[in-house]
Amino acid sequence: MTHRHHALAAADEALLHQTPWPVRHAASSDVRFFDRYWLCAADPAGSAGLIAGVAFYKNTGSCDGYVAIQAGDRQHNARFARALDSDVERMGVGDLDVRVAEPFERIELVVRPEHSPLAAELTWTSASAPHLEAHHFDAPAGRVLQDMTRYDQVGRWNGWIDHGGGRIAVEDWWGARDHSWGLRPGVGGFERSQGDPSTQAQMPTAPRAAMLHLVLFGEVDGRFLALQYREDADGHRLATDGELIEPTGVRIPVIDVEAEVDFVAGSRAYSEVRLAVGLADGGALKVTARPRLHAWAYSGTGYDGGYLDRRGLGAWRGEVAEHDVYTFVPPDDVQQDGVSVPPGHREQPVTLTVDGRPGMGHLPVITRGALPRHGLA
Repeated sequence: MTHRHHALAAADEALLHQTPWPVRHAASSDVRFFDRYWLCAADPAGSAGLIAGVAFYKNTGSCDGYVAIQAGDRQHNARFARALDSDVERMGVGDLDVRVAEPFERIELVVRPEHSPLAAELTWTSASAPHLEAHHFDAPAGRVLQDMTRYDQVGRWNGWIDHGGGRIAVEDWWGARDHSWGLRPGVGGFERSQGDPSTQAQMPTAPRAAMLHLVLFGEVDGRFLALQYREDADGHRLATDGELIEPTGVRIPVIDVEAEVDFVAGSRAYSEVRLAVGLADGGALKVTARPRLHAWAYSGTGYDGGYLDRRGLGAWRGEVAEHDVYTFVPPDDVQQDGVSVPPGHREQPVTLTVDGRPGMGHLPVITRGALPRHGLA
């Protein structure tokens, strides 16, 4: 007799199913199907910052997660992986656990120093309602490359962090979080073989076109500005999305973005971003962003072919715990023990001004290929 109840999870008690299957089963059999939390914290004074994440990959049977702490010229990384079936109720892996204490209001992050020196006890409290992004769907040449949902939110962190050099007090640090799920490129792109689960077969994809893509989570005077903008190699706009959420809860869609990016000579790091933002109510915002900390080297978290096996996020690798330290070398190099490592896509805490008013934000500027308008060869 088969034990069908083993397919059930506590979430199956809710009246929220979207398929005729228990929630442990994804609606798609695509190995890139994921469900992930991402968290960031930044000291407005610029002393330190943290990023963390945890994700389930139901079709590879894997859970992975990471925490990275940045202080001075160092980025301290810890990466973890486990079999998803070992505990489908736990939103955590290795030394890392995330707990939603109150939906959309309070999140608790705990990191224990068992497999690395990194440790933290943090509580995030929301400062705004969440922003639900427009659905992401992209199917070049007919194959679905992206089909996912994501919402974003800003708030404040309190507690402490430690990268092995002693506790750093976290008092009202600015922070953002997102939750995304569905299909996207660069995750779970390895399929378990029928025989040896450690044997992987990479799925090749077509070359991708040059582009500039920026994402802003910004907060000024209690107003939450969330936007995305993408352009091609010729500077033609490909996508614009976002909204301004007022402290009263009023939401004003973003309908237009003009972006100018100053890149550091000879690199893809930016020194300043200027945005002219048009709103649906006829209003306009002038936004200026400058880096507050170093750009996170995301290969240290497992993105961009990270982990020591270089197979990236979502690949089946059983129980894994890894730790390393990166050094930032100006203007745009990241090194481990004196050897350059690929930083991957760049995401950066920033100080903002919106119409001259100061604030904080998180601003990835992701580039691919030659972008002559921005002086990138």
